[in-house]
Amino acid sequence: MAFALGINQKQKDMIDSFGGLTSITILTENNGGSTKVDEASISKLEQIKGVKVVVPYKSFYSQILLKDDESYSIDGEIQVVPDKVIDKITSDMLDWGSKMNKSEDKILLGSQVKASKIKRSNGGYSEEPVNDFDYQKHKYILRLGWRDESDDGVNFTSKDEQNNEDNKPQFVDLAVELAGKMNAKSFITGWTSLINENFYKKLQKEDKKLANSQLNQNFDNQGKPIEHKSRDKIDYDNLKVVVGDVDDLKNVEEQIRKAGFQTQSEAGSAEEVKKTSLVITLILGGIGSVAFIVSAIGIINTMLMSIYERQKEIGVMKVIGASIGDIRSMFLIESGFIGLFGGIVGLIISLAIGLVINKLAANSGIFAGEASNKIILIPIWLAIVGVGFSSMVGVLAGYIPARRATKLSAIEALRAN
Repeated sequence: MAFALGINQKQKDMIDSFGGLTSITILTENNGGSTKVDEASISKLEQIKGVKVVVPYKSFYSQILLKDDESYSIDGEIQVVPDKVIDKITSDMLDWGSKMNKSEDKILLGSQVKASKIKRSNGGYSEEPVNDFDYQKHKYILRLGWRDESDDGVNFTSKDEQNNEDNKPQFVDLAVELAGKMNAKSFITGWTSLINENFYKKLQKEDKKLANSQLNQNFDNQGKPIEHKSRDKIDYDNLKVVVGDVDDLKNVEEQIRKAGFQTQSEAGSAEEVKKTSLVITLILGGIGSVAFIVSAIGIINTMLMSIYERQKEIGVMKVIGASIGDIRSMFLIESGFIGLFGGIVGLIISLAIGLVINKLAANSGIFAGEASNKIILIPIWLAIVGVGFSSMVGVLAGYIPARRATKLSAIEALRAN
C-alpha cells in the first residue's frame, strides 16, 4: 500500500508540474484559440457550476539569483495575476511565508520551484537541483533580461558591437523578496511563481530600458506582435480555470466547451492516474492479503500450541468458577496482542526500509526537480490502519483456538500432562 501511494503521488506531482489535475487552460488569442481575455469572458466562466476560481494571467521567464552568491538560482515561469486572485491564496496553501501585500515587490514561489546550483565550464553552464535549500536565509535579486554566460568580458563579439550601438544593457538586476512558497493545496501549482500587478508595472518600466525586451513578447496566430492597449492597465493574454475537485474536472470542462470556449486540460491524465492507482492498489493489496493470511495461520498455530501446553491451567480456571466467556476473552486478548505487536514491528521495519529506499532515490537524482523524492509513502492514517488491521487479524485468528479452549472438559484438562 505504501508503495502504491508513493507511485500514485509521484504521478500526481508530475502532472501538477505541468499545470495540475484540477486546472483547465482556456485557449485564448495568445495560444491558438479565439477567446479574448476580458471581463465578459471571466464573468461567464465564473458562473459555471464547479468552477473554483478563474485566473487571468500574463507570464514571462526570469531568473531569481542570490544577492551574495550568483552561483545559486531559482528558475521558472513567473506570472502576474490580478490582486483579487492573490487574495484567494490562504495561509494553508503556503509551505512557509505569508500572503503578498498588493504594494509589495515580492515573489510567491510555486510549489514545484526548486533552487539550483549553477556550474560554469568551457564557456557554458549547467544547473543541479538543490534539495535542502533554506529559502528564508538569503536575499535575492530578480534578473530581468538575459546575461550572456559565454561572454568572458575580454573578447569582442557582435553582441558587444550591438550593445555599443544601442547603448542599452542586456539585463538589469532588481532587489526582490520572497513572500513564501506555495504547497500542493494551492489552486496554482507547478513551476509557476506569482507577482502582483504593482510589481509587474515596475518591471515594465525597467524592461523598456533593455536592449531586448523580456516582457510583452506575445504574438497572434499570424505571428505578429500583439499591441498592448494601455500602459497603465495590464492586458492579460492567458486564462486558466481551477475546479474544486478533480472528480469534477471532466464535467466542468464539458460545460465550458458548451459555453463556447476552447479548452485544454489534464482530464485524460487524471483518469489514467485513477486507473493506474486502482490497478497498483489491487495488485499490492492482494499480495498484502496473502501475507495477512499467512500471519493468521501462524497465530492460529501459536495459540493452539499455547492451549495444548496450558490445559491444566484451563482446567483449574474452570474448576474455580471461570466462565466460558472469561476463558474465551483471555485467549482472544492474547491473540490480539500478538497481532498488535506484529503490526508495530512490521510498521517499524516498513518505515526503516522506506527511509532507505527514499534516501537512495533522492541521492540517485532519478526524481531530481520533483516536489517529492518519496517512492515509499506511509502517511499516519496508513500506519494506524495497518496496526489496527493486524490487531483485528490477531483477534479473528484467535477465535478458533479460544473456542477450542472453552470446550475442553475440566476433568480431562486436569489429567493432561
